[in-house]
Amino acid sequence: MIEQIRNGLAKARRLAAAVLLLTGAAQAAPPSQWQAVYTVRQGSIEGGEAAQSYQAADGHYRLTLDVTPGGVVALFTQETFHDESSGKVDQHGWQPQRYVHLRQGGKKQRDYEFLFDWQAGQVREAQGDTPPARLSPGTLDELVYVEALRRTLAAGGTGMTAPVLYGSDGEIRDYTLETLGEEDVTTPAGTFHAVKVRRTQSGGKYTVTLWCAPQLDYFPVRIDREKRGRPQGTLLLKRYQGGGRSAPASTTADSSRQGGSGV
Repeated sequence: MIEQIRNGLAKARRLAAAVLLLTGAAQAAPPSQWQAVYTVRQGSIEGGEAAQSYQAADGHYRLTLDVTPGGVVALFTQETFHDESSGKVDQHGWQPQRYVHLRQGGKKQRDYEFLFDWQAGQVREAQGDTPPARLSPGTLDELVYVEALRRTLAAGGTGMTAPVLYGSDGEIRDYTLETLGEEDVTTPAGTFHAVKVRRTQSGGKYTVTLWCAPQLDYFPVRIDREKRGRPQGTLLLKRYQGGGRSAPASTTADSSRQGGSGV
């Protein structure tokens, strides 16, 4: 049972990272700084939190994800995950230069770091024997494509296929994305009218569905992951702040009174 819970936490980390990609027009850029916290759920069980933060300045960006156990899961494991993407950004989009994954507190250890060498046209593991993968123009990673998604939805985009660095094996996979309409979604941060998007990938057995809220600059407020039709986990937005927008709506006011970010 303990191993199943650990696996569930690992799936939550991958779920948080596996947000969809819709690259497109250069206008309607998302905020240059934001913070968010999700509640991680395995069915009806709360499994912890996934915290994200993004900063962009002077043509560079840094995007992080930290998953920590909570609720019943914390009774069995203290395993945590840290993912980080950094690189260049301009009006045309994002160009990753480095992707890092760190896993601590568990029995399994598989840290990895990948470097994007755009001049040589390949992405390679900083330390290790993983063969380099060929970089195609517009290749992104498991974290930063959420920003491209937000930009494209804001510009009226509906779907595309894009190359993404995937997992510890350093493979480049094509993500195919399509919008499926609009729905109201309720999360701990409130109820949102959202665009529903589905992602599938080449050589993959997972499907990710997410709901992106226009009132938060198309930030995903819910993310569901399935493996061959079987639920693998859900992320529900708990708090968000960025670009003058926040959820719950009281976050900005509370932050001003307390002198903090509110996230």
